[in-house]
Amino acid sequence: MTSDAPPDAFYDILRGVAALTGNRVVGDLARLVADGMPQDLWIAFNHKQIGSKRWLVDALAEVLPRPDGPVWVLGAWYGVLGALLLDDPRLTIPAVVSVDLDPACAPVAERLNRRHVAEGRFRAVTADMMTLGFAAQEPSPGLVINTSCEHLVDVPGWLATLPTGLPLLLQSNDYVREPDHRSCVPSLEAFQAQAGLSETLFAGALPTKNYTRFMLIGRR
Repeated sequence: MTSDAPPDAFYDILRGVAALTGNRVVGDLARLVADGMPQDLWIAFNHKQIGSKRWLVDALAEVLPRPDGPVWVLGAWYGVLGALLLDDPRLTIPAVVSVDLDPACAPVAERLNRRHVAEGRFRAVTADMMTLGFAAQEPSPGLVINTSCEHLVDVPGWLATLPTGLPLLLQSNDYVREPDHRSCVPSLEAFQAQAGLSETLFAGALPTKNYTRFMLIGRR
């Protein structure tokens, strides 16, 4: 885009892509851009972020397409994963609860997911994942997703606070050069040992240019 492009050019491009592909998430993104977007939204929608989330959605569609309750997404940022989950026809998800510690995230997540908010299928919560009591939630979570296990100081300690049998989807990576990554694992096998799930429905690795992402789906 040239420097003299009109301010709404990005919006028009996204609307065109939405019309071309029929992808409703792109249409939702276009409306968010028109409303005024946070400066770092492009990171949440870059090809690496979307590729990782696409991998997650594809795996979930294979092994757990109908969670028995709302899906809680922890460290959800701007709610992009929730948007993809709720819009995928292979999945039957009653609702998504999008959790992030940063209070600036919830308003953006709800604007991106405004269709689902209107249907009562999406809500954004500002909270610390370390203090959430899932055993007390009504209705009970059908799945808890944490794609940021590498950021936790004590992954086994966090998992020990969760109800036994709770369905989980966990991701981590081996990118030790990032200062905020406190619990990286060197391999999928190491991640499995760290998580200690009682049942594993899926275990996989997604190599990228600079690191490998690991994913587990199973039960606490």
